[in-house]
Amino acid sequence: MKPAAALLATLLLPACTASPPPAKPEDAILQRESAAGNLAFTLERPSEAAAQYEAALQRAEARDDAAAIGDYGYDLAVAQLAANQPKQALASARTTRTALVRRGAAAFPALILVEATALYRLGDLNEADSLAAEVEAGNDQSAAAGAAFLSGLIADETGDPSGLDAALARLAHPQSLAQSADAFELAARRDLRDGRYETAASEAARAADIRRAGLDYRGMARALALQGAALAASGETTRAADLYIQAAQSAAAQGDPTAARPWLRRALALANTPALRQLARQTLASLPTAQDDPSQH
Repeated sequence: MKPAAALLATLLLPACTASPPPAKPEDAILQRESAAGNLAFTLERPSEAAAQYEAALQRAEARDDAAAIGDYGYDLAVAQLAANQPKQALASARTTRTALVRRGAAAFPALILVEATALYRLGDLNEADSLAAEVEAGNDQSAAAGAAFLSGLIADETGDPSGLDAALARLAHPQSLAQSADAFELAARRDLRDGRYETAASEAARAADIRRAGLDYRGMARALALQGAALAASGETTRAADLYIQAAQSAAAQGDPTAARPWLRRALALANTPALRQLARQTLASLPTAQDDPSQH
């Protein structure tokens, strides 16, 4: 059982009972859909994973199994985020939360964090920050750390240095490599804001390296662009333009032209060699239009 599902299972236990309720029998179809979704996600095929998790969720609903609904609703939303479908992920997370409440269960922190992340990706920073604070107040330490990072990103984007510092302080003792990357990225954002450009570039590079090793390519691309911003601020425009292009190419390869476009425009503004300008223009021209961007539908 996934950690989020394990938490949900504890919430579903009755306050007191003379004997435990009978366990629901195993459902072979549900297990098959779940396994197929897990395999597709492992193979970095998030759209296929989403389809399998949606089938598993429908089976869980047919079974009226609250724990399974929470599990596969969460999995579906995560896969949709990975497939660059934040609108669908937001709808899935909210529908799952409602389904749990109807069955007398509370939404678990990891599910709320997915909802907050989808809102952040869609530009609703106030609501995303509110939900992140709710997650941080919960008892899931891993989800709370993720929420602290999200709060830090929002604070940086909204020009709230005290909020950024507070989020960084909450990540002062990372419990995993992923959390270390989060801490390095927030530190880079703080140092960039405070004019410590060389330090910021180094921290962003470390964040990118950790995320690359952990196969978090979305986070890696964001860290590369952050490194580019620090180098541009220090006057190293050629290296900065190159990093922006690298970040954009990674985002484009992941099917996220929305992230790639501004990075390529920044690269064009910084590039001082014909080769870099041509590469930036070619990459920008190869991106799908907004109408074809899955994150816009």
